[in-house]
Amino acid sequence: MKAYRKFMKAVTKVEEVVLSVAMMLVLVLTFGNVIARKIFMHSWGFTEEITVAVFVLISLLGAGVAAQEDGGLVNLNLIPDRVGPKTAKALRTISWICCMIYAVVLTYEGVGRMIADNTLTPILHIHKYWFWLFIVIGGVSLLLHLTCNFIDAMTEKGGDRR
Repeated sequence: MKAYRKFMKAVTKVEEVVLSVAMMLVLVLTFGNVIARKIFMHSWGFTEEITVAVFVLISLLGAGVAAQEDGGLVNLNLIPDRVGPKTAKALRTISWICCMIYAVVLTYEGVGRMIADNTLTPILHIHKYWFWLFIVIGGVSLLLHLTCNFIDAMTEKGGDRR
């Protein structure tokens, strides 16, 4: 488990760098497009393609990083807070399993779309499988963090992390 935790720490650092660079890219492209439109009366058409794709990456990687901590993702503790520790642990286990299944399906579908979609983007003429790859990366990130979180919760005494 210590090796996995060390691996996940390195993965998280890489994700944080990628998220920072991606946010700066979106900021620069969007700001540059606004300046180009207002000053030069000409819009950069390519910014929409890149911004949408990078937002997908930001959303999914951000979800993976948020899943690292219990409660980092949006959840509803209405029922687990009102039941005993064993029932709460069982409900959280079901929740984690459902989230992990979602991450697997997301990754699987992303790979399927990468393989099936051989079209090019309309403006930049880049293969769309590069953009589908962002979904695969996000799904794998989410699965890795959920798995780490699940293992941590199951190995703690009592299973209640709060």
